[in-house]
Amino acid sequence: MTPQEPEKSIDLLNLLKQGDKRAYEKIYFAYSKELLYAAYKKTGDKIIAEELVQNIFISLWEKRMTLEINNLQAYLFGALKLSVINHIRSLVMENKYMAYQTLTYSEDHQDTANLVDLHDLSSIIEKGINSLPEKTQEVFRLSRYQHQSTKDISTELNLSEKAVEYHITRSIKRIKEYIKNFYIFF
Repeated sequence: MTPQEPEKSIDLLNLLKQGDKRAYEKIYFAYSKELLYAAYKKTGDKIIAEELVQNIFISLWEKRMTLEINNLQAYLFGALKLSVINHIRSLVMENKYMAYQTLTYSEDHQDTANLVDLHDLSSIIEKGINSLPEKTQEVFRLSRYQHQSTKDISTELNLSEKAVEYHITRSIKRIKEYIKNFYIFF
């Protein structure tokens, strides 16, 4: 790295904060291939790697006004590391869920009534989630479906950890009430 490169990086970041799309494009073209290569090495899947890298750059643009970045390369590769960890974590949870499903609901013992009840409950929960305010829905989905920590959610959504905990508590309470009211009605 030449002495001018950190200065160029700082200049690009300052322009990015001002909404300069050309600075954003320069950052993208300077780092996207390296990030894609690193993501592919970690995931072994080109599509997943592309998605993770794309999400990093989308987040960079969306949060450009509030980000405090001292080292652009370190920031981008740190964001990639967290994205890969979250992706692997979600795969592990999905695999555990699938294993649980296989053990609990073997094909020989599944009856139509149980499948219908499970589908109905899933639909009720989804309707309950959809009845929540938009920000609360987003926090709930990140917490429960993408298995992100309170700290990760607070960073991603630019909220305090207390606010994230409030949204999670509020969403769980409202969804429980929604399910309870649905079953009382029927």
